[in-house]
Amino acid sequence: MNTAVILAAGMGIRLSPIVGIRPKGLLKIGDYPLLGRSINMLKKHGIKKIFIVTGHQSEMLMSELEDFSYNIETHYCFNENYKQSGSMHSLFMLQGFLEDDFLLLESDLLFEEEALISILNEQNNDVLLISGKTNSGDEVWIYGKKNSGKESKGLIKKINKKIYKELETIGELTGISKISYELFRKMCDHHIKKISFPNNFHYEECISDLCNQHEIKYLKMENLIWTEIDDPQHYKRAVDEIWPLLEKKDVS
Repeated sequence: MNTAVILAAGMGIRLSPIVGIRPKGLLKIGDYPLLGRSINMLKKHGIKKIFIVTGHQSEMLMSELEDFSYNIETHYCFNENYKQSGSMHSLFMLQGFLEDDFLLLESDLLFEEEALISILNEQNNDVLLISGKTNSGDEVWIYGKKNSGKESKGLIKKINKKIYKELETIGELTGISKISYELFRKMCDHHIKKISFPNNFHYEECISDLCNQHEIKYLKMENLIWTEIDDPQHYKRAVDEIWPLLEKKDVS
């Protein structure tokens, strides 16, 4: 796999007390902004081409990521409906550009390198990386079926922020996924039936809708060091808990 997609169109309203009008992917923790760190990691692990879907403050984002784009083919796609659409529409914008399987990342992630290594080494074409409970708030839950004797892998049955007591909760969506071109086409076909503005339809909801007709698996890393940063509470957790763990791991 040599292609990656990063969804970076959102306005990040909940994080505005921290970032102001800046895209949340430009939030700096440590020496690099979140997106710069992710791009560096993608390059390190063999990704040759990257598509970044922009929206909010697109020009600012492209300008500040320029220094990270050497040695990787970078394409930007502008979602002109970013103010009134969810992440699935941003992914939908890449119809006609994507031709292969790809690694999908969200723009607001802070995570350990082992996350990328593990999912890139996974043989399945459609797999979502999940973690154990973080208690960070605003979790997206993965419901599924465990493989016998292999609790870290299995089939996804549903993805939702709601708690379904009748289903087995496997873990939390991390925002790092491997998506086959076949699944991407199905997601786009499913989305086009729902397109209307405004909408708040996200890619994980689309995957959830399709998992009964397309085999989608999860890879669970119980103690993965990671966080999304969607609001001030997430930011505090990132600075106080996650970043110190990542620094310690990098040093050791």
